[in-house]
Amino acid sequence: MDRKKTKHKGIYKVGKVYYMTYYAQGKKHEKAVGAKLQRALDEKKEMEEKAQKGKYDIIERMEKTTFKQLMDLYKEKGDGKFYILKFEKQYLDFFKERKLSSISRSDLFGFRDEVKNTPKQRGGKEVKDSSVNRSLAGLRRLFNFGMAQEYLEESPFPKDPKSGLFYSESKGLRNFFSEEQMVKIINAAPDWLKPMIETAHLTGMRAGEMLRLRWDHIDLEAGIIYLPASKTLKDNTGLGQRIMMQEELNDLFRGLPSRSECVFTRWDGMPYNHWEIHKPFKKILKSLGIDTKKYSWKELRHTTGSLMNLKGVSPLAIKDQLRHSSIKTTERFYLGTDMENQRAQAEKLVLNDLPLS
Repeated sequence: MDRKKTKHKGIYKVGKVYYMTYYAQGKKHEKAVGAKLQRALDEKKEMEEKAQKGKYDIIERMEKTTFKQLMDLYKEKGDGKFYILKFEKQYLDFFKERKLSSISRSDLFGFRDEVKNTPKQRGGKEVKDSSVNRSLAGLRRLFNFGMAQEYLEESPFPKDPKSGLFYSESKGLRNFFSEEQMVKIINAAPDWLKPMIETAHLTGMRAGEMLRLRWDHIDLEAGIIYLPASKTLKDNTGLGQRIMMQEELNDLFRGLPSRSECVFTRWDGMPYNHWEIHKPFKKILKSLGIDTKKYSWKELRHTTGSLMNLKGVSPLAIKDQLRHSSIKTTERFYLGTDMENQRAQAEKLVLNDLPLS
């Protein structure tokens, strides 16, 4: 596309995107800003002020460093968050060899739309809004890492939470099993599967975490499970993420056979695969008349958090048991999930002694 000059010095336009140029340490720099002229003017003024204050090194790194180089740096020195590495291919496919200084807010919207419009490989189904938001959350953390390493002066992500970049998600609508349903599910399970269902329910561990659980992760005397790594948290201390065990769970583990280093194994000592527990679990749900389109193994973790909340457990304790990195996740998805309970609590506000109108 042709470069169109504007009446403002150092500001030009390519297509619908404004670019601005500025000088730092005797070198000319340029940066894509977005579709608004005023933002380009403000950005130019801000960068020139920063250049005058001597932040040359960061500015130069922004000009020279590509997104791929930032990704490689994160894999080398970052905290290895699963939700960042999971979307590495999508990130690289979109940003490729783009310089960090050229990535603007409009690019983030473009990335979001591309992820949303790329169907999943299995069956070509539409990508869920929550999946798109997770990819954006990972990208935001990656840029924050770049700022911490002084490869970025500022993240291109908007500071306003109402910018419209993230899709809005329903709050407090996680499906979970009731206590009555949990009793029926455990009673209906075959003997080999029952200990895994009980463990998932009592700990809130994901299927992958549970199937990889080793005996050396468990301290039966202290009543603690130590997970060295998980989807939500990367343990850098070497101590592991702690899950408190109930006496019932402690007794359950003491009664299990030890066939290999893994806790849950087949008769030959080999660990189970996901499909070996997911399919039988769905058969149990079907036999009990529970909708398998809305409920599956993952609802066991939702049940852990939701039932703890209904029993009056503090949000902080639920956060610790589920090992969320932020209590916001706990509050957003695990509190207020039972609408009937919420209605019953709201009914307590009624002033019974008022005369009827």
